[in-house]
Amino acid sequence: MRASRDTLQRGAEAAVIAALALGHTRAWSFLCDDAYISFRYARNLAEHGTLAYNLAAPRELVEGYTNLLWVLLLALGDRVGVAPELLAPVLTQLGALAGLAIVCLLLRGLRGGWSLAPALLLACSPEFMVWGQGGLETALGAALCLAAMGAAASGRWRTAGCLTALAGLTRPDALLPIGLFFGTWLIVHGRKVWPGWRRLMIGAALAAGPLALQLLWRDHYYGSWLPNTWLVKQFGGLLRGTYGLWYVEAWARAVGLVWLLPLLPWLRARHLVLVIPIAGTVAWAWAIGGDFMAYSRFLIVATGLLAVLWSWLLADAAAWIGGRVRGLGRVPVAAIVVIVAAGLLAGQARARWLEDRAQAGGWLAGRWEGVTAMDRFARERVYVGAWMRENLPASTWLTVGAAGALPYASGLPVVDVYGLVDAWPRRVPELRPSPRGRPGHQLMAPLADLRVRDPDLLCHVGHVGPRVPAQASAQTRGLGPGYRWACVAPGPVVDAREPGGVLDLGYYCCLRPQGRVVGPFRDDAGATGVSR
Repeated sequence: MRASRDTLQRGAEAAVIAALALGHTRAWSFLCDDAYISFRYARNLAEHGTLAYNLAAPRELVEGYTNLLWVLLLALGDRVGVAPELLAPVLTQLGALAGLAIVCLLLRGLRGGWSLAPALLLACSPEFMVWGQGGLETALGAALCLAAMGAAASGRWRTAGCLTALAGLTRPDALLPIGLFFGTWLIVHGRKVWPGWRRLMIGAALAAGPLALQLLWRDHYYGSWLPNTWLVKQFGGLLRGTYGLWYVEAWARAVGLVWLLPLLPWLRARHLVLVIPIAGTVAWAWAIGGDFMAYSRFLIVATGLLAVLWSWLLADAAAWIGGRVRGLGRVPVAAIVVIVAAGLLAGQARARWLEDRAQAGGWLAGRWEGVTAMDRFARERVYVGAWMRENLPASTWLTVGAAGALPYASGLPVVDVYGLVDAWPRRVPELRPSPRGRPGHQLMAPLADLRVRDPDLLCHVGHVGPRVPAQASAQTRGLGPGYRWACVAPGPVVDAREPGGVLDLGYYCCLRPQGRVVGPFRDDAGATGVSR
C-alpha cells in the first residue's frame, strides 16, 4: 500500500514538473535562422533524394550540417507530409522532456534511490529549456548524450554504445562528455563494478560502428573526411580571449555555479564522473570561442550534468547533517532547498524572458543574440523568401550571409559568403579568418570568387529598413561601380507573434548588377521593381 502511494506521489510530481517544463519552453517559442539550414537539406533529401544544399547547376555537394540524424528525421517527416518547420518544434520539445526524465535516471544510477530534483531545477532553467524550441538538434542531442551516460551508470553497456552512436550522429561534440564520463566511471567505479572486457568491447563496437560508417560515407559522398563546417569553425580558437571567456562566464552566472560552493565539503571521488565531463565540456566551449547565441546551447549537457551533481551533493549533505543534528533527520532538508533553488531560478528566468522580449531587434548585453531577435530575424526572411519564390526566376542566384530562412523559403540557389554551406573555403588557397568576427562568421568569401560566379542579387551587402536607400549608396558597399538596388517589399504581413499582430519589415534590398534584368528588377524601374 505504501509503495502504491509513493508511486502515485512520484507520478503526480513528475506530471507537475512536465507541465512546468512545457509552459516554460513554450514561452520561448521560436525558430532560429540556423535551423532552416537543416530544413533545406532535409527537404532536398525528401523531394530530390540528395543531401545537397543547392540543386541548381553547377551543383556542389557540401556538408553544411553536423547533425545527420536530425536531418534524416526531418526528411522522413517531410516525406510523409510534415514540413520540417512544423516537425522540428515537436521534436525539440520531446527532446527537452526526455532530457528531464533522463537526468533523474542518471542520478538514480549513480546514487540509488529516486529524486526528481535535477528535473525540477532544469525545468526552471532557460539554459536547458530554451532549446526545447529553436528548431535545432540541441535538445535531442543532449537527451541522447545524457541517456548514454545513464545507461553506463546502470551497467547497460550495450545500450550505452547504441545511444553513443545516436548521440554522435546527432551532434559529434556529444562524444566528448560521453567519453569523459565513461573513462572516469571505469576508473572510479571499475574496481567494484567492472563490466568485463567482453561487454565493454561490444559496447565500443556498437558505438564506433555507425560513426565509422558515417565517416566512410562522408568521404564517398562529399569527398572529404571532415564536414564543411569544420573549415569554417576551426578558427574559433582566435576568439578564446573574447567570446570564449564571455560565453563561459555567462553560463556560470546563469546556472548559478556559485551554488556549488557550500556543497564542496561533501565532494568525493565518486562525484568525479560528473565533475570531469562538466569541466571538459566547459573547456571545449571556451576552446572553440563560444557562440553568439544566448542561453549556452553548446553547454546544455554541462547544464544537465550540473543539475545532477548539485542534487547528488545536496542529498549527501542532507543525509550527513541529518545524522548528526538531532531533530533534522525527519525534516526534508534537501527537498526544501531544491524547491527554494527552483523558485530562484524561475524568478531569474522570468526576468531574463522579459529582458529578451524587450530586445526584438537588438542583442543582449551587446554580445548575444536573444530568442526574440533570432525569431524575428528568421520570420522576416521567411516572408522575403516567399516573395522571391513567387516573383523571381528559379534560376536566380543570391549571395547571403544568413544561409537559413531566406534560402529555405525562396528555394533559390545561394552563395554563402561565410562558407558554411558553400565550397569556396575549399578553393581558397589561404583562408584569412577575422579575430574580431562572431563565432562561425570569421571568414568572408573573396570578392574575386563571388564575381566569377556572377550572382544575380547580392544580398549579403544589403539593406533592411523602412525606406528604399538612395541609388548612390549602392556604390559604397565595397563592390565598386555598376550595381543598383533591388528591393523586396513584402508589405505588412499578418503575424500573431508580433505585438500588434502585423509584421512590416519595410524593404529588404540587395545589389543587382546594372543592366541585368532579374524578375521585376530592371534599370528602367524603381528599386522595388515598379516602373516609373
